[in-house]
Amino acid sequence: MKFKFHHMNLCTDNLPRLTKFYSQLFSLGAITDEEHTVISRDRADRAYTGAVDFLTDGDIEFHWAERDLDTGFKMNASVNPMGHGHFCFRTDDIKGFMKRCDEMGIRYSDYGCWAIPGWYQVFLQDPDGHVIEVHQPGIFNGL
Repeated sequence: MKFKFHHMNLCTDNLPRLTKFYSQLFSLGAITDEEHTVISRDRADRAYTGAVDFLTDGDIEFHWAERDLDTGFKMNASVNPMGHGHFCFRTDDIKGFMKRCDEMGIRYSDYGCWAIPGWYQVFLQDPDGHVIEVHQPGIFNGL
């Protein structure tokens, strides 16, 4: 099972201000490929309907998102990734990762493919309460 740091997500009540700040200060560019722009369309049937700006420094992605304190409730999950933000590791074996968590007694929330089509997402908290996402791309028909 491989892991690679994929993105950092910050949630905000003022998306244009946050995006402008980071874009200008760190010269981050917008990500406009299909994988990222799909979340900006057809959001009405998803648990998270807030706007997201996807930026990059060329290597790491930054997802600036509108805060939604109710996402966890809507997903019937104990971990809410859209309250304060999270950071993310991408894996090639999400089922193996969940098994590892189970074996270690680490609780997680299995969100499945809920925000970005094809990204199977699991959220957990570290011992200090920071939210961590682990996802595997390319899963369109469930596990």
